[in-house]
Amino acid sequence: MDETDRQLIFLLGEDARRSATDLAAELGVSRVTVQNRIDRLIANSTITRFTITLGQGEDSAGIEALVLLRLSNGDSRKTIARLREMTEVHSLASANGMYDFILELRVATLPRLDQVLSEIRRLPLVLESNSCIRMKQFK
Repeated sequence: MDETDRQLIFLLGEDARRSATDLAAELGVSRVTVQNRIDRLIANSTITRFTITLGQGEDSAGIEALVLLRLSNGDSRKTIARLREMTEVHSLASANGMYDFILELRVATLPRLDQVLSEIRRLPLVLESNSCIRMKQFK
């Protein structure tokens, strides 16, 4: 990966909907070069998905919650696999300290959040969960 790739990734991170023509003009390369680089970055898994960030309007993301999970000792692969399958789990990361995993949930309603949290608590090895609802995001 060279500096042009890094700049391209940065620009796509700011706005993944920008056209290859716009990106090429900003980077000082051809549109074909930009498209080839994007294709290569996807093929080598540097870019794994394109996504959107919803605004802060009334109809934005619904309810977002952060969940900390502590698991008992054992093979956590089945628990991780199940969490990855859940559509409400937007992100899943391992952690150090008191908790083993950090999840970001996105749901439409509070009753649905309650259901998802209950389902997570019933997963194998889950000893403890601690969750908080995101109220307002500043950055």
